[in-house]
Amino acid sequence: MKAITTKKSIPLLLFAGLLFLFGGCDNSTNPDDSQHEHDVEAWLWGFDDDNGTVTIYDTHDGVAETTYTASAFTMMHCFTAGPAMAPTLWMAKASTAYGFTTGFDLAHGDHAHKETPEEYATIAVGTNPVHMGSTPSGDTIAFSNDGDQTVSIIDVTAKSVVATVTHGSGHSAALLTGEYLITHAATASGDTWAKVIDIAKDSVLDSLTIGSGAHGDSYYEAGKKAFIACGDAVYIIDVANRTVKGSIAYTEPGRTNFLYHGHGSSLAVGLHKTDAGTSDKLLLLDMQNETLEYITISGAVVPWNISTGQFVLSTDGSVAVISDNTASKIYHITLATKTVKTLTAPTAGCAVATNTDGSVVWALNGSTVSMIHAEENEIEDTFSVSSETDWIYVTSVGVDVAH
Repeated sequence: MKAITTKKSIPLLLFAGLLFLFGGCDNSTNPDDSQHEHDVEAWLWGFDDDNGTVTIYDTHDGVAETTYTASAFTMMHCFTAGPAMAPTLWMAKASTAYGFTTGFDLAHGDHAHKETPEEYATIAVGTNPVHMGSTPSGDTIAFSNDGDQTVSIIDVTAKSVVATVTHGSGHSAALLTGEYLITHAATASGDTWAKVIDIAKDSVLDSLTIGSGAHGDSYYEAGKKAFIACGDAVYIIDVANRTVKGSIAYTEPGRTNFLYHGHGSSLAVGLHKTDAGTSDKLLLLDMQNETLEYITISGAVVPWNISTGQFVLSTDGSVAVISDNTASKIYHITLATKTVKTLTAPTAGCAVATNTDGSVVWALNGSTVSMIHAEENEIEDTFSVSSETDWIYVTSVGVDVAH
């Protein structure tokens, strides 16, 4: 991955001044924070699928810092993992996994240092990596490879594939529990198995019977439980005992195809799929209490298999942000309270991104990104990005940031 320097100055309404920090650790806030209380330190990643590049912008001043070569699968875009004090961002496409630093160094106690994201690793994986996952600690990540039905297991610190599991299937899973890999049958195969894999030995410890049409999955670390969304229900696996504990039936017509969750959160969500191909309901799975319910998004027209970055979950797992496909609306959903707030979007079907706690949303419209404060439903600023940008992602942290 060769960095292509593209730094340029872009004037912003919020750009009232910068605090330059020299030497040592300083967690002071920027002087314009007192005037603009909703400023957030974050990096925006603009992906160009056609050219296989990502350009990284500093959201504080709108400057394009650098461009890297990297690609991501069109649905399962990217995710953060370890090392804990210097988190990394991962994505994959074709037969390559790409890792980058997220732009924040957390090894400074109660604050983080903001640094331009850098390339971390480029790793060869199997053919056509699609689904991806990480252990709760983030030390190990996995990519399931549709093309050769394997799963590549990567040690994040070592920056290398440490095992290749050969017991996957086409369109398989990459659910890591910290001890095992749990994979399941391909969605359209009609098979009804989920396998608990000993990663080091590439051997099946147990093959469990679940429903057909398995696809979405999530892991609740505190309860040592895995959840797999199948055609008829969400199946629960007791990971410690490697048994199927039971299932939770859907109470609405249709099924849920993807499950999204933040590590450490007891809630997982997914758009509920119907025969119409669009959804106005978000399935909310309480993994601690093993219950599910639906959050209705009144009037929403959202594709259940969003592939343009129209669905994002905040890093802490507390907020889902969804772009409507036909109206200029963004749905900001606080999961704990099941509160749906409709934000004004710059265009219908826009790609969206959000910060760690979901308080700020960025929306892409052609070559312009709008920064929206969710509580006030107010566009606070805009800045320019490449006109070739297809979707966006944001990395941020939940602590004070020093430059």
